Order: sequence, then structure tokens, then C-alpha cells
Amino acid sequence: MDNSTTYYADPNPLFDELVARIPEETSRHHDLLVEIGARIEEILKRKGWTQSDLAKAMGKRESEISKWLGGGHNFTIATLVKIETALGESILSVKHYRKPVSGYNALPARKRQLLSEK
Repeated sequence: MDNSTTYYADPNPLFDELVARIPEETSRHHDLLVEIGARIEEILKRKGWTQSDLAKAMGKRESEISKWLGGGHNFTIATLVKIETALGESILSVKHYRKPVSGYNALPARKRQLLSEK
């Protein structure tokens, strides 16, 4: 039996108008931060870890981990790599294209190889 309660806000035209004014880039940035936090939480849950466990593994304060998971942290690549290392799993993936793009053959061999990998 699900005992969770769902709350819905009353429709508010002013709120809807303000949300509509948020630039798409800003909205997407926020969404990605929340998705990254959710991905870290997903890995923690699967591993049976708590925020405290991750904090200890990284030499961080639990409050910092909590901030990350709440979507309020603008991650650097270096921080993401440290988190991935502590968790032993990838958080993000970069899409690799199988089809060569314009200028593909002019790229150095190593870059062509990276672009061609799955």
C-alpha cells in the first residue's frame, strides 16, 4: 500500500507567466543539475550507501553531499570524476557518433578513433 501523499498547487497564472520567462538555457541547466543529483542518489541506493558513506569516501562533509544531491551545486568535470571514482560508476556519458561528420577525415587519428567508438 502506498502511503505517499501528492500535493498539487492551485493553478496560478502569474507563476505560469514567470516560469515561461525563464530562458531555455537556464531551465536546462537547472534540469541537468537535478538529473545529476538524482543519478548519484540512484547509485548510492543501489550500492546501499548513505550520503555519509559517500562523504567519507570522498573526504567531504555530509552537508556538501546533501547540497549536491539537492540540485544546488554547479559541478565541475573534476568534481564529477572524483564522485565517479568514489562510487566506482559513471554518472554521465558522452554520446559518440558512428557516422563521420564534416571534416572527420582531417582530424588526427586518435580523435577519429574516439569519435568512432561506441
